[in-house]
Amino acid sequence: MRAAVITRLNQPWEFQDLPDPHPQEGQVVIRIEASGLCGTDVHVHRGHFPSPLPIVAGHEPVGTIVEVGPGVTALRVGDRVGVSWRQKGCGRCHACQAQRIYCPNVQTWMNLGGGNSELMLAWAEGCTLLPDNLGFIEAAPIFCAGYTVLSGLRDGDPKPGERVAVLGLGGLGHLAVQYAKALGLETVALTGSDHKRDEARALGADLVVVAGQHAGRSLAAAGGADVIVSTTNSAAHVSQAFSALRPGGRLVNLGALDGPIQVDPTVLMFPDKRLIGSTQGPRSHLVEALALVAAGKVKPMIEQYPIDQVNEVRDRLAAGQVRYRAVFTHRRP
Repeated sequence: MRAAVITRLNQPWEFQDLPDPHPQEGQVVIRIEASGLCGTDVHVHRGHFPSPLPIVAGHEPVGTIVEVGPGVTALRVGDRVGVSWRQKGCGRCHACQAQRIYCPNVQTWMNLGGGNSELMLAWAEGCTLLPDNLGFIEAAPIFCAGYTVLSGLRDGDPKPGERVAVLGLGGLGHLAVQYAKALGLETVALTGSDHKRDEARALGADLVVVAGQHAGRSLAAAGGADVIVSTTNSAAHVSQAFSALRPGGRLVNLGALDGPIQVDPTVLMFPDKRLIGSTQGPRSHLVEALALVAAGKVKPMIEQYPIDQVNEVRDRLAAGQVRYRAVFTHRRP
């Protein structure tokens, strides 16, 4: 199989012909149709994420199962699936017994290899069936970006009638605005860029607030929010936005920040507010995220490229030039 392999940090990924994988017990082999590019791939490329080299990256993979290993009963050859970042736990630790996702011995794409390849080996437990009417290209970004923001919204626990503000309007934020609106919530887009007003409205935002000199004061002047879902990388904007929460409000942070969040304890307590860190939650969040895209209520904005351009597109993503998600398709012999 042909794959894009990271052999050295901060160097071009190399296309190599690797042996075709074959599944062991509990595993499947997937012919990859599309794989999304994520900011974490840039972190791996730069050595900011603990992963062994050489490695095939790509943790937004979707495709068709071509082989199943012994003991796999829920999946069949021909099934259209995507693969989650976390694929399988040990089954015996406290987290696994409680059906939580935080197993210390979790198996991920870093153990078996990712989706920037023609074939991908995965644990069957980490595969999720795609809705019949959802295409591969649209599905790929949901296995990280869409999953993450839907979990963030669920962790924020917005109630009917509450207002949700999405801080940041990039690869995650453009989906968060759509998911919040699809859930029937009043949705505010809080952005640092005035030129994104029209984009935010087109995505479904009821109101667009430009952060200006202070994100919190700007949002508070617009009425504040009960839940803030933060997808920005700016620690300063997150720290500022926290002050705009209404009483009992919740700020859910999803972004890899450029510094610490700084919150005045009096702002945290009087009146009470909560700061929540969030990542991908139970699989039900992923299934819900996929269903909303399949129903046409959420549409990921995608730049599509052949896998041959992986190095050029990775550099564009690192430079902030991709709007909003990049997805690779795989060449067939």
